[in-house]
Amino acid sequence: MKRANPEAQLHRAVAAFLSVALKPPTIWTTIGHGGGGKVRGAQLKAMGVQPGWPDIIIIHAAGHSPYYAEIAGIELKAGKGRQSPEQKAVEKAFTEAGGMYFVCRSVDDVALALASCMDTPLHARTA
Repeated sequence: MKRANPEAQLHRAVAAFLSVALKPPTIWTTIGHGGGGKVRGAQLKAMGVQPGWPDIIIIHAAGHSPYYAEIAGIELKAGKGRQSPEQKAVEKAFTEAGGMYFVCRSVDDVALALASCMDTPLHARTA
């Protein structure tokens, strides 16, 4: 019997929203750290994957210079899920480096976070 994975369901819903809501020059990706077992985990670690990075990274060209961009990290948490110590450390480092970081529990949270602080135009709404 398959286990329910509410965080994976949230992640898919957010990805579907971002696929229609964000257009170039805004780019985004998901960081897939989990799954695959010990062998895959060892391979990812050997390639430099570091724990604690947010689930989604969004980069948006800002200002008139082609060399300036805003970056946001979104950590998705379902239900009462909490950040790990590694995630809290990355959040601190991320913001100290000038990025924006959000912990979101719904697609609405993601839309609100992006609308509230990035110059990223949203081409879709959640409601």
